[in-house]
Parts: sequence; C-alpha cells; structure tokens
Amino acid sequence: MRVDQAVRPGLAEATLVLVTLIAGFGWLCSKEVLRGMPPLLFLGVRFGSAGVVLALLARWRAQPLPWRLPVSSWWSALMLSLAMVLWMLALQQSNNLGVGAFIGSLGVVLAPVLARLMFGTVLLAQTLWAMPLAAMGVAAMALHGGWQLGAADSLFLASAVAMSVFLNLNGRAGAKAPALSLTALQLLLAGVAGLVGSVLVEHWPSRLSGELMAWLLVSILLATCGRFFLQGWAQARVPMQRSAFILLLEPVWTAMLAWWWFGSGMSASQLTGAGLIMSSLLVSRRKPRRRGSLQSPVPAGKTGQ
Repeated sequence: MRVDQAVRPGLAEATLVLVTLIAGFGWLCSKEVLRGMPPLLFLGVRFGSAGVVLALLARWRAQPLPWRLPVSSWWSALMLSLAMVLWMLALQQSNNLGVGAFIGSLGVVLAPVLARLMFGTVLLAQTLWAMPLAAMGVAAMALHGGWQLGAADSLFLASAVAMSVFLNLNGRAGAKAPALSLTALQLLLAGVAGLVGSVLVEHWPSRLSGELMAWLLVSILLATCGRFFLQGWAQARVPMQRSAFILLLEPVWTAMLAWWWFGSGMSASQLTGAGLIMSSLLVSRRKPRRRGSLQSPVPAGKTGQ
C-alpha cells in the first residue's frame, strides 16, 4: 500500500487546521507587502515564484510537469487565479482584515452547496445543521457596520464565490494528480494572471525596501508554497463537507492575528460571529445518528469525495 493511501484521516484534518493558521498569517504578510508593492504585481511575483519552486520540486521528485496534468487540474488552476486576483485587489482596499477574512470565508460555506449542484454530492445532516450557524456567524462578522458592502467587501465576496468553485474542483483534481505538480500549476497560472494584469494597469515601484523583501519572501515560501501544497495534499484526503468547515478557521486566526499585530479590535458582533462559526465547526464534526439518513443519488465512489 502506498504511503498516501495509508494516511489516517485525523492527520489530514490536523494538516488542514495548520493550513488555516498559515493562511491567517499570510493575510498579515500580504498586507505588509502591499504597503510598497501594487497588488497585481505582488500576486504575480508571489504566486509565480512559488509556482516555479514547486515545479522544480515536482521535477526533482519525478512527478509530472504541471503543464502535463489532466484538464481538471487546469480548470481548478483557472478558478484559483480568478479568486486570487479578486482577493488581492480587495486586500489592498480593505481597512479591516478580520471583516475581509470572514467575508472571504463565505467560499467554504458555499462549497458544500455547490458540490451538491455541480456533482450531486450528498449534503450530510450535520452539514445542514451547521450551515445556518456558519452563515449567521459570517453575517455578524461582515455586516456589523450595516447592510451595505463597500468596494473591498464586494471584491471579497466575489472572490469567495470563485473560491467555492475552486474548492470543489480542487478536491477532484487532487484525486487525479500529484499534490506537488497540481499546486505548482495552480500557482503558476495565478502568477501569470497577476503579472499580465500588472503590466496592463499598474505602475511598478523603482525600488523595494529590505523589510518589504523579507515579508515578500515569507509570503512566497510559507504563506504560498507551504500553505497551498499542504491544502492540496490534505483536501484530497478529507471529504469536501468536512474540509470546508475546517477551513472556516482561517478568518478566526486572521481576526486574532490582526488584533495582535495591527491592534484591530473586535466588536461584540464580531465576537458573536466568531462564536457562531466555531459552533458550526463543532456541529459539522458530529457523526450522523443513523447511517444513510440522507442517501445520495450518486453511487459511492462517484462523488469526488
């Protein structure tokens, strides 16, 4: 039996939790870099460099080159590119990382529903109970100042929709392609999208400070290479509905780290939203009382999970 096939589900789930912590830290890194670099240029440099590193590692480990992967891998890469372009533009305009992170988390809230619409995947009973809690939590975090979304929040919302499609496509692509090669392809396409957009619409700075270069390096190696490789590896081994709710931890970490790093306090409604989302995570982890209580019209093994 291959090592990948023998991985315990608990290890993959723990890896996803680590991914959310790295992702939360990545928000801080990105915000620091954006102080001196245009958003699309940053996206191109960060994701393009990380993609090259992972492509070289894939070559070294005798895995397929990124451009030789199946069509499903390319679709997932294109959706990630769209999600990241929208996210980077939103991040530059955002004044509150916690709020932006929780709006972005709508992507993983929508992912199980889209899995049902796209692939006929069954919605488990615990998912149906957890989703309203998650939705109310996201609303409390994102709309604490009223029911009107600003430009940054609207871009975060659009990015969330694209990310929800990516999460579903990525789960299926990960079952057909090695995690290292797949991640390299996704990051390379996102990097190309960022660089092309930057050349067309942005003005490049004449020089970058040493501090900014340090933040950029951390963003490339840890928040991009490490995060997306681990996410791709773990998501292929965890059911979509479970991984979607684990990934909801990302905005919780982001809000906490933003409070610690930038002094961005959390209002009462934001704290309530965080509590609701944590409750949804606990509910989603419960096992159904009766096996097969919600039967899927799709035969076992055909759902992509």
